[in-house]
Amino acid sequence: MKKFITKFLLISMLSLLYAGDNATVDLNLNETNKTESNKTSILDLNVSSVLKQEAPKLSEENKTAEKERIVELLTSVNDDGNVSEESKAMAELVAEKAVNSVPKDPTKRSVFDIVMDLKDINIKIELLKNVNKDTNASSSEIEALNSSKTSLLNEIPAAITGQVIDEKTLINYLASKKDIKDRNDKNKNKPKSFDYIESSIDLSKMETAEIFYGVILRLEKLFSDGASEREMKNAIQDPYLKIQLFDLAPLKESVENFKGSEEETKALKDKYDDLVASKKIYEEVLDFLNKKSNLLSTSALFTGLNMKFFIDYINDKSPFNPNKINLGKIIPIIFIMVILFSTRKFLANIIYFVFSFFIRNKEQSESIKTQVIDLIKKPMGILLIAYGVDICTSIFYYPNPVPLIYASIFNIVYIVLYAWLVIEIIDGFGIMIISKLANKGSRKEVLNLVVRLLYIVVVVVAILLILSNLGVNVSAIVASLGIGGIAVALATKDMIANLFASVMVLFDNSFSQGDWIVVGGVEGTVVETGLRKTTIRTFDNALIFVPNSTIIGGNIINWSRRKMGRQIKMYLEIDYASSREQIESAINEIRKMLMEHPGIAKSAQSNYNNSMFKYRQNIVSIDDLAGYKSTLFVCLDSFADSSINIMVYCFTKSVIWGEFLEVKQDVMLRMMDILAKNKLDFAYPSQSLYIKETPKDEDFEVIDAVKAKEIKEEAKNLEKNKNQDENN
Repeated sequence: MKKFITKFLLISMLSLLYAGDNATVDLNLNETNKTESNKTSILDLNVSSVLKQEAPKLSEENKTAEKERIVELLTSVNDDGNVSEESKAMAELVAEKAVNSVPKDPTKRSVFDIVMDLKDINIKIELLKNVNKDTNASSSEIEALNSSKTSLLNEIPAAITGQVIDEKTLINYLASKKDIKDRNDKNKNKPKSFDYIESSIDLSKMETAEIFYGVILRLEKLFSDGASEREMKNAIQDPYLKIQLFDLAPLKESVENFKGSEEETKALKDKYDDLVASKKIYEEVLDFLNKKSNLLSTSALFTGLNMKFFIDYINDKSPFNPNKINLGKIIPIIFIMVILFSTRKFLANIIYFVFSFFIRNKEQSESIKTQVIDLIKKPMGILLIAYGVDICTSIFYYPNPVPLIYASIFNIVYIVLYAWLVIEIIDGFGIMIISKLANKGSRKEVLNLVVRLLYIVVVVVAILLILSNLGVNVSAIVASLGIGGIAVALATKDMIANLFASVMVLFDNSFSQGDWIVVGGVEGTVVETGLRKTTIRTFDNALIFVPNSTIIGGNIINWSRRKMGRQIKMYLEIDYASSREQIESAINEIRKMLMEHPGIAKSAQSNYNNSMFKYRQNIVSIDDLAGYKSTLFVCLDSFADSSINIMVYCFTKSVIWGEFLEVKQDVMLRMMDILAKNKLDFAYPSQSLYIKETPKDEDFEVIDAVKAKEIKEEAKNLEKNKNQDENN
C-alpha cells in the first residue's frame, strides 16, 4: 500500500508541475523589500496572470461571413465552371483555419520552415555525392546531414498542429496564383516561350505545394478530432500517390529544348531543379508520416472517452488561465491514474474467471486461483501503469501530438509488457491445465514442452516487433536466415539433435513425468523432459541431466508402466528329512493361501478381461501392453545339494513399492506358518565327511614324535638368530 501511495503521489506531482504547458509564472517582488520577501516566501505569484481574463470574442456571424468570402476566393481561382467536392472541402478547411488562427508563436517552427531546411539538406547531400563520386571523404558529412534530416522529420508531427494561415498572406498568394495562371493562358499558343515555361513550372510548384500542405491541414484536423491510425493513413496515401505520379517529364523536355538567352536558360533550369527538389521532399515527408501514422493517431482511450471535450469543458469552467494552471489536464490525469492503479487485481480476476472454466476440481480451485492471480497481477499492474502514463502524456501534450521519440518508447514498452503478460498467462493457463491433467493421469510433460515452445514464439515475435519499431528491416533479417541457416545448423547440430529427440521422446511415449526409469546406467524418477535434456532424480536424491539424444539411442526400462502386478519370486528350501506327503500338503496350502490373499493378483482381476477385449487378445497382448500381470505358481522346483526347493511365483496387486513390501512380508510370514504346521524345517548349507578307515594309536605316537622334533629344531633356530643379533 505504501508503494502504491508513493507512486501515485510522485506521478500526480509531476503531472501538476507540467500540466500547464510549461508556462512561466510572473514574479512581482519589490526591490526595496526583496530581502524581507525572501525570508517570508520564495515566490510572490502575480494573481492576475493566473486567473482567467475575459478575452474579446469575435462574432460568430462575422466569422461565418469571413469564411464564406475566403471559400469563394479559393474556389474562384480555378474558375472553370465546376468545383469538385474535394476542392470545396479543402477550401472550407483552409478558410476555417484562416479565421481561427492565432498569431504565430515566433519560438515555434512551422512545417514550412522544416520543409525548407529539409530541402536545403537534400541539396547539400546531392552536391556532396556529385562532387565526391569516387571517394569516401564526404561519407561522414553525408551521415551527419542524414542525422540532421531525421531530427527535422521527427519535428514535423509536433509542428503539424501549430499551423497558422494569415488571411492577408493567403489573399496575396491567391492573387499571385491568378496572375501566373493568366500569364500561362496568355502564352499557351507559345509553348516554347520563356513566359509559358516559367509560368508552367510555377503553377506545377504551386499545385504540388497545395497537395502537400492540404494533407498537413487535413492531418491537423484529424488529430484534433481524435482520428484513428487508419484514417490518418487514408488521408496521406491518396495525396502521396498524386505527388508521386505528378508528371514533370513535359516540363523537363521544355527546359532542355528551350532556345533563349543564357540568363533565361539558367533561370528556367534553376526553377525546374527547385520544383524537383520540392517534389522530392514532399514525397519524403509524406512517406515518413505514412510510416509513422500509428504515432500520429491519438490514443484509443483518449478518443473513446472524448477527452478533448472534457479538457475543453473543464478549462472553460475553470477560473484559472489554462496557460498557467490547466485544470482540464490536471483533473483527468489524476483521475485516470487512480482508476488504473485500482483496477490491477480486478483485471487479473477477470482473466482468471475466463480460464476457470478449465478447472473442474473445486477443492484445488482456490490454491490454483491464488497462483494464477499472483502470476498475472504484476505484469498487468505494470502494463496498466504504462498505459496510464501514455494516456496522461497524450493529455499533457494536447492539442499537440506526443513527440515521436516518446511514442516509439511507449510502443517498445508495450511490446515488452504484453510479451511478459502473455508468458505469465500461458504459465497460469498451464498450471490450470496441469491440475486438470493430474486428475486424469495424462501426460504433463507434453504440456510442458508446448508451454516452452510458446515461450520461445512469444519472445521471438516480441524481438521482431521491437526491431521493426526501431526501423530495422525485419524482412531482410528473415531472408538472411536462409543463407546462414546451413552454418547455424552445422554449429548447433547437437542442440538440434536433442531438440528433435525431445519431440521423439514425447510422442514415442516411452516414459512420462514421474515415472521410475533406467536409461543409460541412470536409475531414478523423471522430473522433467525439456527441449534439450531430461532431468532425473535418483533414489539417493541426486539430480542427473541426460541429453535426449542419449535417451533415444539407448535402452529404456520403465518400472512405472505397470497397472497391476509387481513380481514376487522366491524359493523355499526344506531339508531332505521331509516326506512327500508333508511337501505336497505345504504346496497346496501355500497355493490356496495366495489365491485367497487380498494383496495378490489373480487372472480374473485384469481390467481388460472382458468381452470387448477378448478378441483383441489374438492381435496384441492387451494385458502385457497395459501392464497387467497375475501369473501364480507354487510347485516343487529342484533337488539342491542340501535342500528340496519349492518355487513361489506370483504378483502383488499394488505396484507401489511400500505396499508391495507389506504384501510380500505378509506372504512370507504366512508361508512360515504353513511350513511349521506341516512340520517342515528350512534347510541350510552343510557338508558331511565320511572316514573310510580309522587310524591306530601307534600312528598318532609317530605323528606326535615328528611334530615334537620339528618344534625343537624351530626353537634352536630362533635361539641361534637371537644370539647373532646380540653380538652384532
